[in-house]
Amino acid sequence: MPTVAARPPLPLTTIPTHRSQPDAVTLIHLRRLHAHALRADVHHSPFWNDLARSYVSHGAPRLALRIALRMPSPDAFTFPLALKLCSVLSAFPSALSLHALLVKLGPDATTVHSLNALLTFYSNFGRLDLARQLFDRITRRTIASWSAMIAGYDRNAHPLEALFTFQEMLDAGASPDEAALVSTLAACTHGGCLEFGKAIHAYAVVYGLGLESVGFATALVDFYSKCGELELATEVFERTTQRNVLTWSAMIGGLAMHGLGEEAVEVFEEMVEDGVRPTAVTMTNVLSACSHAGMVDKGLTLFKRMRETHGIEASAEHCGCMVDLLGRAGLFDEALEFIAGMPLMATAAIWRSLLGAACTRGDLEAGRLAGERLAAMEEEMVAGDYVMLANIYARFGMWEEVGRVRTAMNDMGVRKVAGFSSVDVDGELHRFVMGDKSHPEAHRLHEMLNLLNFELMDQ
Repeated sequence: MPTVAARPPLPLTTIPTHRSQPDAVTLIHLRRLHAHALRADVHHSPFWNDLARSYVSHGAPRLALRIALRMPSPDAFTFPLALKLCSVLSAFPSALSLHALLVKLGPDATTVHSLNALLTFYSNFGRLDLARQLFDRITRRTIASWSAMIAGYDRNAHPLEALFTFQEMLDAGASPDEAALVSTLAACTHGGCLEFGKAIHAYAVVYGLGLESVGFATALVDFYSKCGELELATEVFERTTQRNVLTWSAMIGGLAMHGLGEEAVEVFEEMVEDGVRPTAVTMTNVLSACSHAGMVDKGLTLFKRMRETHGIEASAEHCGCMVDLLGRAGLFDEALEFIAGMPLMATAAIWRSLLGAACTRGDLEAGRLAGERLAAMEEEMVAGDYVMLANIYARFGMWEEVGRVRTAMNDMGVRKVAGFSSVDVDGELHRFVMGDKSHPEAHRLHEMLNLLNFELMDQ
């Protein structure tokens, strides 16, 4: 068997998914090398790892995964690469095979890095049951293990479990790093846990993870903005010494969320003047700010600049912002003209924006048209769409149409999910569901709401 010189594996590259065709010429050479190695019965794992990475870098991730799965002697560097490939290719059965191989190799051949990669894969795939089982069996947990579990819970809409896991980490004597704190802050954001998030902020300051960390500072701006503490978000933003485009985008999005369109545009222009290139997310945030503030001319100007100045192609989200902007202003002819001239097919979200604006403005024709377009996308139509369409018809006394919409809603088996809100009081999350009276203080809460209602009516 030929001797292959040992060398460290190549750095894990970002797996490209944008190539429509692999580099044919280079792939021919890689395939020849691959075939030669098979004939020579090469067992040297660094060689196979490098070959897999070469396939990845030339747009052939499936061939790379095949190598990883069939490698004669996989090592600690094989599994993270293979699991990342499984994520990109949504190859869940292959990940299960890799898990079985890890079990077969035993603890001596299994590194915590490989287990963390498998844990992250299960979380990304929505299999929190498997992720938690694996997490509980990891005897030598690293901070990366805790961070992966916290992020997995949050990513799969279980923010409270993420916070419990963070507390469990502290109880175990582990010291969270920036990644763990950022993931926990995200869970606080999605769970509306203001006091818990403030405690995370205080913890970071005490242990020296302050605003010098751009990732943590960005997470703080996003957290405070979405939890209604815009002043604190602004304070963090202004004290942040190093800002990247994510930090700017979070601040712009926070201002937009609170209806401060002019301020959001000012921050956007300041960002551009500082030489920071906006991203597609930045443009979505600033266009949304224009929409909520009724800044039609400014929104149209920014949309035009998006491609001409910043080189960002319009996405469905950007177009949806523009339709919402025009619709909120009552410019339905212009909105329909914009939809007709879009470079992409109108999505359900775009027609939903038009329907919502028509419902607010009471424009029957625009609402009817948007409803018809949504109805043609049966799988995309949700309960709220039916409700908005029925409300428009009811507003004009078209009761037969209201009945037809409700019948269609029943035929499709669509049910409106009850709305809810939540609030954090002294570290305890209280959730209120529409029509639910199970809260122990429900009677007093309703009395207070009625009192507030009477006071508002008097004013």
